[in-house]
Amino acid sequence: MKITRWGEYALICALHLARRFSEPVVGGTEIAEIEGIPLQYTYQVLQKLRKGKVVSSVRGAQGGYRLARDPAEINLRDVLVAVEGDTFQIVCETNPVHLDGRCQEGSGCDLSNVWRELKVSIDSLLEQKTLASILSSPAPSPLVELGSSPKSNHLVDEKTLDA
Repeated sequence: MKITRWGEYALICALHLARRFSEPVVGGTEIAEIEGIPLQYTYQVLQKLRKGKVVSSVRGAQGGYRLARDPAEINLRDVLVAVEGDTFQIVCETNPVHLDGRCQEGSGCDLSNVWRELKVSIDSLLEQKTLASILSSPAPSPLVELGSSPKSNHLVDEKTLDA
């Protein structure tokens, strides 16, 4: 699984709109400036999200974008599928079935079932995580590196250092 720049920008835009769900609309230029996304990408991502029914748009001088549904009803998979077309493509480098390397159902590869199970697991996790749940979850504690020698490259939660 690889989240492309499109997917990352789409998640950022969707979360921005979720934070501002109570507002009638939010301008694309404003999202681009606040989130640090190039304006051209922002509008292209918002267009894909609109076509995927994740956001809706209002035209005109007072126009902009808003989520098409409540943030609790939009999951991360919805957002990624709207811009990427899928969340996980099985690509085989050694015995590709298609010219682009994609694996085909029933290809006979020993690993194909593992990859399909992984896809189901990833999709399930992405479906469980809604925009609202992401915004309501506490921010993770920053990780700090302990020790300076190459042998001690362990990362720990800062809270454990205070104990």
